[in-house]
Amino acid sequence: MASTGLIRGHTRFIMDKKKRILIIEDDEEMRFLMKDFFVGEGFEVEHVEKGTYAFRKLMTESFALIITDIRLPGFNGLDILPGLKKLQPETPIIVITAFGDQEVQNRAYEMGATAYLEKPICFDELRELIHGMISPKEKY
Repeated sequence: MASTGLIRGHTRFIMDKKKRILIIEDDEEMRFLMKDFFVGEGFEVEHVEKGTYAFRKLMTESFALIITDIRLPGFNGLDILPGLKKLQPETPIIVITAFGDQEVQNRAYEMGATAYLEKPICFDELRELIHGMISPKEKY
């Protein structure tokens, strides 16, 4: 499946601190691939394998971007979207999946996703998408 990067109604998000990204992904290899990619792009990265762990982090830490897989143990990525938005309403959320279709994509946007990508992820496309939302360096 080709990666489809779509972004809806989001303006550039600029913070005073170094940009922090939270990755919610149960596949360890994919989690570390994304972590290495984002660190290489100049971001600080936290990662968890379950939605419940994500909620714990979001209650005490701020993030400039959240990336969540759909298929997760326990709650799936679509089910946790409203809670993620409630805890950090200004933070953009990218939903990723290897099992997507138009219905899943529409549901992701209805539940609060800012963007949607299908696996396998094209990292060049992901780079463009995230730099359209946030930037690792402060801009004045």
